[in-house]
Amino acid sequence: MKRNLIFLIATVLIVTACQQKKYGGFTVTGTIKNATNAKIFLQELPYGGQEPIILDSGKLAKDNTFSLKGIAKEEGLYRLVIENGPDVLIVNDNDIIEVEMDVNNYRAYKIIGSKASESLHTLFENYRKQDAALYLTFSRIDTLQKTPGNDSLLSIAKADRESQIKNINASVRNFIKESNSPAARYYALGMASRTLNTDELKVLVNESADKFKEHSGLQKIKIALNTTANQKAPEPAAYALLNTMAPAIGLPDVNGKTISLASFKGKYVLVDFWASWCGPCRRENPNVVAAYNQFKNNNFTVFGVSMDEDKSAWIEAIKADQLSWSHVSILADWNSHPITQEYQFNAIPFNVLIDPTGKIIAADLRGADLMNKLAEVLK
Repeated sequence: MKRNLIFLIATVLIVTACQQKKYGGFTVTGTIKNATNAKIFLQELPYGGQEPIILDSGKLAKDNTFSLKGIAKEEGLYRLVIENGPDVLIVNDNDIIEVEMDVNNYRAYKIIGSKASESLHTLFENYRKQDAALYLTFSRIDTLQKTPGNDSLLSIAKADRESQIKNINASVRNFIKESNSPAARYYALGMASRTLNTDELKVLVNESADKFKEHSGLQKIKIALNTTANQKAPEPAAYALLNTMAPAIGLPDVNGKTISLASFKGKYVLVDFWASWCGPCRRENPNVVAAYNQFKNNNFTVFGVSMDEDKSAWIEAIKADQLSWSHVSILADWNSHPITQEYQFNAIPFNVLIDPTGKIIAADLRGADLMNKLAEVLK
């Protein structure tokens, strides 16, 4: 409470300077190496999961520099996109933000002039390491459960799992509580929803929304999480984008060629979000293969969208699991990729079924549910 009061007093004293930094026009400049003549875009990521909005675009200059401009009504989330390459998440907490990147080592990018963007970059890197360790523990548990006589080792592995989840939650929780950026908090709350229970998440959302009362994004998630008893609660299987047009997807395939979701218009398409490192995804793949083989001649196909960073591991998994449909990948850290916000999912495997007009008609179909839904719409 004392800290909030100090922050409030400071805000009153420098309100004009804050408005100049956070609202109105801003410029993103910088240098991007090893992406010669690439097109670059500055996109706004609207609060609420709508499709990104291109604010500015251009080509890298001969000296690998660029300059893009945007206008904002409040502190928001933006994405610097390199054509057929990585992207960078940016918060407009300053009027001039500089990005330095080498595409060959894109994860080591630097941001100058935006403390919120820098803090998110650090959060992503720490989270990625913790998440990778947690995945290995889940894999170890899965292996031990298949072999009898490993009860003591299994107990140790499960204890490790709980400890790792606790550490991940603590890291994200501390970030949210300490961040003075409403936009950064908004994004981190989405990450927190993957492992925090609803009550813990609600506390963080309410604290953030109460601290930044003018921020539309935080107010939206506060309203969504605080449904009153008099309001009808959504059905458990409800999906926010159900019966809406699917957000656009355009990503590189295994050969680097961009494939768009729009190219499948006129067919029923199961957009399958997965990754080679995701154990539950790999275990679900046989069900997707069976569904594809049964209905592929009935105006139906699968569009695989991988959350992989490692291209070779992604391609190897496609071959190993015999996934004989079209595939694309973000080839980036999925924690910072906007596709998770656009399609509003925080765990994989996840999928959406799209009708021939491009409308989402079902989501998160697994096993028998997938077969039954396809049989229903493709009869």
